Amino acid sequence: MINEEDKTQFYELGYFVTDVVIEPDQLQSMADEMDRLYREGVEEAKATRDPKAILAAEGRRAYGQVHNRSQIAAEFVRSEIYLEACRVFIGPDADLYWNQAATKPPKLGKTFSWHQDSGYTETIPLAYITCWTAISDSNLENGGIWVLPKSHTWGVLEHENEEPNRQVYGGLRAKFSDDSGAVPVEMKAGQVAIFSSLTLHMSGPNTSRNSMRRGYVPQYHVPGVILKRTGEPVGDQFPVSSPLNDGSVDHRDDLVGVADGRETMGDS
Repeated sequence: MINEEDKTQFYELGYFVTDVVIEPDQLQSMADEMDRLYREGVEEAKATRDPKAILAAEGRRAYGQVHNRSQIAAEFVRSEIYLEACRVFIGPDADLYWNQAATKPPKLGKTFSWHQDSGYTETIPLAYITCWTAISDSNLENGGIWVLPKSHTWGVLEHENEEPNRQVYGGLRAKFSDDSGAVPVEMKAGQVAIFSSLTLHMSGPNTSRNSMRRGYVPQYHVPGVILKRTGEPVGDQFPVSSPLNDGSVDHRDDLVGVADGRETMGDS
């Protein structure tokens, strides 16, 4: 599934996009789970009778650690494309670092600003991979993602807090001046964009009339990752390892090497 051209693009540009590699029945199961989480969140908000809480739930961007809330997701994070990406870019052992169901409802889904996943939390070791998976079609109209090629070579940029408003979800926003080389990543359901935690990316608003954008985003790291600040374990610490004797090579130095030795990481 991952060929030499993909590997070259990952190391040179910081990302690549697979062909359709997830089966339709798997996609439907995950879409149903994501819709269930979304509905439950809206129902819980409506029970509060708080208009602000209801509006926030209706436009909610993501639900984290989905594998703890769904057996389907717990199995999905071990899909072959993810295991292969771990073997190719991490090595024979890998842990699920984080996973989230990233939804953008039509007309309500907002912009999520430019950021590096490594801009959120400093860890040792540094880099990991993000596997942004289109559970349904993802395009410019319904809030698909953009990447900035070669930005993974810039090290970890300074990020600043961004307050949520009607246009943006808020969170951390990378501080840099030129996104003129940005590339839209439009995907059919079942394709996966695999990128470095140092690659700058963002997603636009969902301006469509009735297209729910569903992205499932598992992220993988070497086992035993810790917070640089405290030395404590961080992330899901959920093993997804391939067999130790399958000929895999440990690639953690390749991932860290593009960061000028700095040790940081974050969310997608």
